This record gives sequence, C-alpha cells and structure tokens, in this order.
Amino acid sequence: MADPAFAAKRIALLIGNNAYAELPPLSTAVNDVQASKTALEDLGFTVELVENGTKRQISRALANVEGMIEPGDALVLHFAGHGFEIGGQNWLLPVDVPAARQGEAGLVKDESFEAGSLIERLRARGAGTVLAIFDACRDNPFAGGGTRSLGGSRGLAQMEAAGGVFIIFSAGAKQQALDRLNDGDPVKTSVFARSFLPLLGARDLTLIDLAKETQLRVRDLARSVGHEQVPAYYDNVVGRITVTGEVATESAQPRMQAKSEAPPVSSEDTFWRSVERRDDPASYKAYLEEVERGAFSGAYRRLAELRLAAKPAAAAPEPAPVARSQPPSAEPIAAEATGPEIAACDAAAAAPSDRDKPASLPGVDFKSVAGSTAVVACRKAAAIPGAPRRIFFQLGRAYIKLNNARDGAAEYGKAANMGHLVAMHNLAFLLSSGKGVQRDPAAARALYEKAAEGGFVESIFDIAEMYSRGVGTPVNWAKARVYYQKAVELGESRSFANLGNIYLNGRGVRADKTEACRLFREGARLGDKTATTNANRLCR
Repeated sequence: MADPAFAAKRIALLIGNNAYAELPPLSTAVNDVQASKTALEDLGFTVELVENGTKRQISRALANVEGMIEPGDALVLHFAGHGFEIGGQNWLLPVDVPAARQGEAGLVKDESFEAGSLIERLRARGAGTVLAIFDACRDNPFAGGGTRSLGGSRGLAQMEAAGGVFIIFSAGAKQQALDRLNDGDPVKTSVFARSFLPLLGARDLTLIDLAKETQLRVRDLARSVGHEQVPAYYDNVVGRITVTGEVATESAQPRMQAKSEAPPVSSEDTFWRSVERRDDPASYKAYLEEVERGAFSGAYRRLAELRLAAKPAAAAPEPAPVARSQPPSAEPIAAEATGPEIAACDAAAAAPSDRDKPASLPGVDFKSVAGSTAVVACRKAAAIPGAPRRIFFQLGRAYIKLNNARDGAAEYGKAANMGHLVAMHNLAFLLSSGKGVQRDPAAARALYEKAAEGGFVESIFDIAEMYSRGVGTPVNWAKARVYYQKAVELGESRSFANLGNIYLNGRGVRADKTEACRLFREGARLGDKTATTNANRLCR
C-alpha cells in the first residue's frame, strides 16, 4: 500500500437509490448517502454523489471517479439501495432495473452492477485503500417492510476482499437490514448509517475499529425492536489503517466504546450541565444570551428563566462556562487553593505534559490513571473554592479513563474556560471526533487555535491538519503551511513530512523540491517514519 504521505487525494463514489421504477421504493437510501457525503467531505474527500441513479448515470459517475484516481489514493464506495445475490455474486441495482421473473436472472445481471467488479475497477487504478460500504442486504422486496432486498432468501453473499480492500455490509448472513426501526422512527437515515457514519471522523479508529463499533451499535438498535442485525465485514488491509487510508493516530486519550443506549450530548447539553453545577445568576444569564444569539436552541430557556428569577442579583458574576462560540482565555487564574485535597488530585491524575502541574510531580501516564480513585480525589479538590484550573482538567481526565466522556467533556470545558491549554486540546479532540459531545469540527478548530496561540504544540499540529484537510473549515494551504512551520520550529516530528509535502506538491506555495527534501531529511533525523520514507524515495 502507498505511504500515506503520497495518498494525495481522497475520493468517494456514493450511490443512494430510493425511487425504483419497478421495485418497491426505499425510504432512507438517499438520506444515507447525503449524510455520508457530509461526513466524508469533513475528512477532505472529493465526493461523486448519485441519487436515484439509472444504470447510465451510475456508469458515468463511475467513469468520472476512475478518471480521478491516481496510485495511492484513498477510495470509498458507498451503495445504499436494493441488492440481489445470483450464484454467489452480489448485484447492486440501479433504479431502472426491471422486475425480473423467475428464470430471468440474466436480465438482472445485464441491467445491474456486480459488487466485486465495481471494487476491482477502482482498485485497478492503483488506489491505496478501498473501503466498500454496502447497505443493500436483501430480503424479498415484494414483502415490503422497508428492507433493502431482491430475491427469495435473506443476506448478501460473502465476499473476498482483495489486497487493500475493506468491505462492510449493513447486515450479516441471512439477515435483513432495517431502513427504520418502526413507522414512528423520527431518524431519517437507516439503522446502519446512523450507527456507522458518526464514527468516520475519529482519527484513532482503524477500519476494524469502525466495523466492530458499528456491529455493537446496530445490534443494540435492532434488538430494541426485536430484530437481529449485525453487520458483516471482510478485511484485507494491512496495518492500522483509517478510512482516509492513513495509519491511525494515537490520540491523547484511548478510544472509548460508545453505548448505543446513550447517544452523544449536544454542545448545548454540555453547556447547560456546567450552568447547573455553578447554579449562579451569571451562568443562567450567559446561557440565555447564547440562546438569544442563536447559538443554542433554547431547550432549557424556561428553566433558566425560572431559576434566574429565584436568584438574588450577584455582586460579582463568575466566568461563564465554555461555549463553542466563545473560545476560552489562556490567562492564568489568581488566588489558587492549596491543601491535601489538591495534592491528592495531583498525585492521582496530573498529566506529565501539563505545564500547570507542580514541578516536583512527574505526572501520571493516562494508562496508569486509577479512574475511580482519581475521580473521588479530584471531585473533593474541585469542590474547594479557588481550586486551580488543572484540577478540573484532571477530573475530566479521570472521567475519560472511566469511559465517561460526557462528564469528562464538561470538566475539560471548565478548565478550558479558565485557560488550561491541555484541556482546550482534549476538548477539541472530543468535539472533532464526536466523543461525549455532538461532533462539531468548527468548535474544535476554535479551541485548537486558542491552544495553539498558547504554544501547545499538539494543537498547532492538529490545526494545521484541519486546514490541510478541510475539516471544519475550507481547505487553506496557506494557513496549514504557517501552522506546520510553527510546529516544525518547535520540533514536532510529524510536521516535517507534511510541510515537505506542501513544498513538494506546490500547495499554496511555489513547488520547491530542495526545500521539501531538506524537511524530509530533518524529519527523518528526528525519527519520523513518513519523512524517512519520503527522503529515501525522493531525495537520493
């Protein structure tokens, strides 16, 4: 597989078919690929979208995508619609496929697309990785019920994944994939899509991680209505590769298993919980101001008004909790409390990278944090008036260790509002990946930028990544170059390869192979594998 540094493009072909001319219509396939388009564009993919495509329209889109592919590119193929197995092969049906009678299997073949052949056409162009998503697990369409199917028995045929290919089905063998949980289901995407697509933005999730997490979510949702559905997957991708074709990053915190029965909270929910904990007039006013600005929906407006009316006016309002529209200040707070409770929290959960921790403490690696002990200690410390901002960060860290992302995000928000750089960075990671809070790349970018202004090198690198990939913002190579340059100056090893690629490919700057090679060699000297590979391939 091509080195990720050379995967210059990310390309997706998305096909969603609801309006079949001679087969029962489906209700969510078009919505599914529209949601897929949004998720993939956030990751920097160029998307070719086909809605209710005829055979000719799909063929033309496929030809367009083939023309874009260069060796090493990352490809996604997502088909949502009716599917049909004939003789162990899976056929994907355009909207103009005829309703074949018994003995007319050849007619279906002539008017449809064989799934394996589609994948091979993309792979043959030299794609580094191909992720094929088939939400087409079949049942008899004449039986109704909003399932994706054609034929007499359930389940698409198993598939062999060629090298560099990862395939995921919306259901397993002999299972039907649900469009909706029931007639009253308010969600406009299929059970598979609503489970799978929110996971795409997490940089630390490999393709297998995505499949396993999706299996859990889909299974639990389907069982809530007495149905059995567990997606199947077929893997022939070497290494810890993500949907973008890159090696999965090691995040500041390990991945947390999301629970299907506890959907992520919104930014408004997180803000409101912080307001309730403070329970003071200034915080309720801050919430109502955000509602008036249109930042929040006003779900808690009446409750805030009632509680504010019952409060006496405050002599000196406290700082408002962190809001996504108001990046927190990086100024330190004064008159910090000390004592045994503070010391106990520091000993249990101080981060080695935290500038705020006592210099005499080495800090505790995340994997070594005793979550329950740290939560108890840090909650006691956080209750003390004047508790240092690092205490709220450490409490958030302890909650995250216990896989409690909601409370972890709330505590990170408090610390970030007080100017804690690592808390800003970690909260930005949660917002960018949708862990514990509603996914919000734009809010993540604002927090990364604030932490970057404070000199936190991890945030400098991550904001450069967002600008180079167009995550939460349009692609801006000029800004990406500025941030990568700052990270290079601080010795961030990964940045040398990325900045070198900008000069090598002339992205927002005149192409300069000499400067690119200088950066590759310097990154290699620091031990970065991508820089080493690039230097060896290009700079002999």
